[in-house]
Amino acid sequence: MSKAVRALITPEVLAWARNLDSISQEQASKKLNVKKQKIDEWENGTSMPTLRQAKDLAQYYRVPFVYFYLPDIPQKTKRLDKVDYRTFGNSGGVFEMSRELRWLLRDIEERRDAMLELYEIEGQEVQPFTFRMDYRTDSRQRIADVIRELLEITADQQIRFRKPETFLAYCVTKLEQKDFLIFQAAKIELREMRGLALAYERFPIITLNRKDEPSARLFTLLHELVHIITNTSGICNETSENSASSNELELMCNDIAGLVLVPANEFKKHSAISQILQYGLDDAYVSSIARDFAVSKEVILHHLWDMGIISRSKYFETLKRYTDEYQAYKSKQKRGFLPPAMDKGTQVGKLYARTVLKSYHGGKISARDASGYLLNLGQKHFNAIEGWCY
Repeated sequence: MSKAVRALITPEVLAWARNLDSISQEQASKKLNVKKQKIDEWENGTSMPTLRQAKDLAQYYRVPFVYFYLPDIPQKTKRLDKVDYRTFGNSGGVFEMSRELRWLLRDIEERRDAMLELYEIEGQEVQPFTFRMDYRTDSRQRIADVIRELLEITADQQIRFRKPETFLAYCVTKLEQKDFLIFQAAKIELREMRGLALAYERFPIITLNRKDEPSARLFTLLHELVHIITNTSGICNETSENSASSNELELMCNDIAGLVLVPANEFKKHSAISQILQYGLDDAYVSSIARDFAVSKEVILHHLWDMGIISRSKYFETLKRYTDEYQAYKSKQKRGFLPPAMDKGTQVGKLYARTVLKSYHGGKISARDASGYLLNLGQKHFNAIEGWCY
């Protein structure tokens, strides 16, 4: 039997890679099915892993395998503590990030870096987004009006959208036309993150959680856009008009997002409002308004309560019923399979995917590079993701 080939790696780099995501030696040893002592020996240089073991560690630590052969710890690799990631939600305090979330934060930064490099290679200028508003001096209605103008949303358009997913796709397209990077997380739990915003002037980032329903992602998208316009970047796990958050900033973003989706003046004019006032709350009236604004019934319900049209008790009673009905509906649904191109495409967004494919077809980057940029999507799926992009 041939002897296993040892990987002549740099021990300090191996330890550095493990600590990037606070992975313990015990966790690494379980992953590779070796004793903890072995991990310690590899990191202090008294022994070396095999090539297979080193490659498995690189994949587990989410770093390029070649890093292990660098003479010293990489200096240009982003550390999470260099970026102001803040959590909001119920407490507004710091929480322990899951490894998936830490990986996502690193990945979206690397995608943005890739976009900057690809634009430079193509000789293309990034549209800077420098517009900012002050939530302490600008009224919430004013900020909402400006966002509707920015996205070119009109009442007539909303009636034509009919569904939240159509409205969401429209808003994403409008933002990507302004060089926003819109990503979607596939593996993060909703309780940890529903949305994320980073208010860069070049390629600002909004990340949504793909596990959310389209109507919820639409609300989150606008919530995060408020964060960018008011220059209050962060991670959010409470983006809903029904949020119980005690964080004033989050409630403000929720309030403005609601006003973007359903402007008060248009809401009051809807014919179903007079019917509710005359005959009382009815699901048919709520559905009619929701359809015309292309939002969820829950959003409309909240507006009815906010405007004093229904009582607090009626609001919570109806909200619970809607929630129970939705959970019953979801429990009967079978989880569908996403084709590889759609899976990767929805995670990185159309602007990002188009940019990568343009550089690939122009001979500026190799197929291998393009695959790496597209979350290791196989070259055989390039045509499919290109069709999805256009």
